[in-house]
This record gives sequence, C-alpha cells and structure tokens, in this order.
Amino acid sequence: MSLSEVGVPGQRVDVLNGGDVAPDGRLLSVAEIQQAFRELRARKPSEQATPAPEPEPGGGAWHDGSAAVPGRTGDPATDAARRGEPADASPPQRAAELDARWVSVVAAHAGAGASTVALAIADAAAAAGRGTSLVETAHPSRSGLVAAANAELGLDPSGAWRRGTRGQVTIDRRAGNDTPNGWPALPASDDDLVLVDLGLPTPESLTRLAASGCRLVVVCRPTVPGVRLAEQLLNSITGPVVVACVGGGKWPGEVSASLGPRLRELRAQNATVAVPVDRRLAVTGPTNSPLPRPVATAGRSLLGLIDAVHPGGATASAQSAPRRKGTTR
Repeated sequence: MSLSEVGVPGQRVDVLNGGDVAPDGRLLSVAEIQQAFRELRARKPSEQATPAPEPEPGGGAWHDGSAAVPGRTGDPATDAARRGEPADASPPQRAAELDARWVSVVAAHAGAGASTVALAIADAAAAAGRGTSLVETAHPSRSGLVAAANAELGLDPSGAWRRGTRGQVTIDRRAGNDTPNGWPALPASDDDLVLVDLGLPTPESLTRLAASGCRLVVVCRPTVPGVRLAEQLLNSITGPVVVACVGGGKWPGEVSASLGPRLRELRAQNATVAVPVDRRLAVTGPTNSPLPRPVATAGRSLLGLIDAVHPGGATASAQSAPRRKGTTR
C-alpha cells in the first residue's frame, strides 16, 4: 500500500494482516494499532516459539569447510559452551597438561607484551646454543608471533599446529579455530628449553597452571592498573615465578606505592626485569628480524633468572645475586 492510498474513503483493509486504516477509511489511533499487534501475537504463538532446527548429524558443512559432526553446531563458542569450556580454550585447559620442565609466559592483562617477552627469551636461549621451542596457544586471529618465523614448515601431522623456524628456534602456532587436543612434537631433553606463550589466561587455566609446577614468567606494564592485575594473578598461582615489566626501568612513585605484597617480595628478591619499549617494535610487532638490542638484553636477563629458578623453590641465591642490567628498582 502506498502513502497515497492511505485514508481513501470506502477502503477496506484487514487490520490483522498488515493494514493501518479501519474499514471505513479512518486512520487507526495508536491504541488501536497496539491492540492489533496484541491480537496478532495471540494468533501466532507457535511461529514465534519455534526453535531453530538442529543440524542433522552427518550432513552439511561447517564454516571452515569440514564435514558436519554429530552434536556440533559449527559455531566454536556454542560448541565450547556445550562441552563446558571457554570459547577459546588453550591446550592447558583441556586434556594436554603442561610439563613441569617447561616455562610458561602469561600476561597479567591485555596488551602486556607476553609474546614479545617469550620471543626474547627464546632468542636468548638459542643464542646460547640451546635447543629451543616456542609454542603459542592463542587463536590464530590473535597471534602475536604470526610474522616471527624466518621459514614456514607447514602443518604438523594432526593439522592442529603450524610450525616455523626462526634461526635455531622452533615456533609452533595454532592452525585453526578448533582447540588442539594435544601439544605439537616437542623435545624431551632437559637441556632444551620449551617456552609456552599462554597470553592472557582464564581463571580456569590458572588452576591447572599452578598444578603443573612449571616455571612461570608474568608480564605486565609499569602502571597502577598493570601492577594491581599482576598482583591478582600472582595470588592465584604458586611456585617459581619471574616478572617481566614492559616499560621504563624506574617505576613511577604511584606504581611503587600500588605494589602488593607478592610483587613487592619478588622485587626484593631481584626476580623482576624491565623490558624496554622500542618504538619501531611497538609499531610492527615481532617480525623475523632480530629483536632490538635492549629487548634482547632483557631476554638474556630473564633467561638467567629462569635458569636460577627451580620447581618447588624460590630463585636460587636471590638475596645475594647481583642485580642484572635491566632489572627494575
């Protein structure tokens, strides 16, 4: 019906089927239109309550082109909720557990710089002649190491991990939307270093992280919110830990005044390292180029502290160890 047809004398319109004028051509009032909607809803309750049909097992294809699986909708968030998991669960939240010999790098808050810190530690270990593997568990769309490899080697046999190399460092990243059920092939030698970049952990993953007994690097920024969130994370875990603070070496007075007891104790034990911010790196993110020298130096300092930390104990000789270049005051 066009606007020119509204209100034509003698016009007969069925109000419940889309009309907006009465049979005598009179425009309906607001109250009459509301009443018409109420009657319309009362006539069609079944149509509004009809749930969306479930996908048929064995038929159709998902958004990623894979075959349909019984009990799956194709939406990662919905499927994860049905399994009782977070939508972007990382391997430590599922069956694959962390090895106590590994080093886990976690962010205390968003934008802390955990991937850059993990890469700096990995480069330092490789430069020292150690076999080094770096595993990133973030969803591919949020990967911080997507450009860090010099060469891409393709998918592993499971198709869940994408492997690349950066000199003597092996980098494994998640290959798709589905959360891997296990870890990629990793060295088992105690002389090799395995770093796991967990990014920003969920509360559920912190429980398993604490139970693993692996060494831990917590990354934060030298801001009042940053150190407060770092303190909350430190209170959720136990075991050996080192803190990497991405920012200036000298903390502002407001930040020092906001330190909690756990973070204050780690500073007193020389278990914190300042990782300088490089302007170019802040723009490009980690690439296959070598990290800036100050960042690489901080990576070596962190590696030294990590090697001095043993599962079940504090930093070895923390009270007597000299403060390394790059540590915070």
